[in-house]
Amino acid sequence: MSVGFMMAIIVAYLLYAPRLHRLARRHRFVTPGDWLAHRFRSPALTLLANLLLIAAISNYLLAQLMAMGHITAGLSGGAVPYWAGVVLLTLVVLVYETVGGMRAVAWTDLVQGLMLVTGLTGLLLAAVPGPSHVADVTAWLATEAPEKVAVPDWETCRNWFSTLALIGFSGAVYPQAIQRIYAARDSAALRRSFGIMVFLPMVTTGPVFLVGVLAIERLAAAGPVAGDQVLPLLLTEWGTSSPLLYVLSLIVIVAVVSAIMSTADSVLLSLSSMLAKDVLGTTVLRGADEARLTRAGKLVSWVLVAGLVGIALDPRITLWGLTELKMEILAQVAPLFILGVSWDRLTTRAALAGMVTGTLLYGGLLAAGHPEPWNVHAGVVALLVNVAVCVAVTRFDPRPVRIDRSTGP
Repeated sequence: MSVGFMMAIIVAYLLYAPRLHRLARRHRFVTPGDWLAHRFRSPALTLLANLLLIAAISNYLLAQLMAMGHITAGLSGGAVPYWAGVVLLTLVVLVYETVGGMRAVAWTDLVQGLMLVTGLTGLLLAAVPGPSHVADVTAWLATEAPEKVAVPDWETCRNWFSTLALIGFSGAVYPQAIQRIYAARDSAALRRSFGIMVFLPMVTTGPVFLVGVLAIERLAAAGPVAGDQVLPLLLTEWGTSSPLLYVLSLIVIVAVVSAIMSTADSVLLSLSSMLAKDVLGTTVLRGADEARLTRAGKLVSWVLVAGLVGIALDPRITLWGLTELKMEILAQVAPLFILGVSWDRLTTRAALAGMVTGTLLYGGLLAAGHPEPWNVHAGVVALLVNVAVCVAVTRFDPRPVRIDRSTGP
């Protein structure tokens, strides 16, 4: 399922990213709000969409802060407490965000990704001597935990399809991802990236999934183990069994911690630029120069991070719960990019009505205690209604749509 999630994001990218990149090069877009302002020419729509995007990536940043605490506490065997991991690594991220930029983050992501692939693949090959070992583990599971190898029922499958749609459409409109689409050197580089990325889940998420399967048997004697502690426990065990596994475990540990910090840095850069340009620059600091907006955006983002650290130190929700929440918020903004880029007839009134209706419906379902009606995510139900409203209002909106689609130099 997790491999399919990542592939679904690339499918959604291909629906709009190449065309958006050409427009971004022509009109020099910097933030997601630049596209929204250009396409829909509605300050109200742009501000509301930006507030939803900021809420979603603030949630995403909170998940990264919690992950920092969990990974440091788990990998150190409790020697470094959870709170220290959150606070100390957040300070490092703030330094990243202050002195670095998007290109620096992209290069560090590349290095960390190669380290993760090398370390995890090496550990998997060392832990699995051959196909027969996987077969033995599967046979053990079939005997000891038959529900884990049984064909899922329709309700479970319906929830999986819902999750594929949710992550596919929402993951493709992360603000930091949209800014990287803008920043691509040219259309050929963007196409090459997508051509490689569509297969990467097989060599990134795939090994993590197989490690998890092996862990069910390997950690069975330890009793119930929280999902976010499986990899730290295995890395600790493997690291003490041989010099080679120690080196591979060390590579994975460094890459995981660095990747979490780099992701947090990337999110914080997007958050700072959106707060500066799309919120403060259109409200209280309208007309301010770029240097003042940049300083104000960084200051507000630091205050926001301080608040998120406070929440992360006493979390009331799981990492997966945070993931679902941010995805369901992003889903209500996805039609503005996917439909807005690919469907010229979509009107401003329709896009605004769809986003407002979807957001209110999602909030209403959560408030009523129905996060997954019919085993489908409330955010996906709201997204379907959002798109239906976009289509219906566009169909009956008599006003013509005038869009600058020029993509020349």
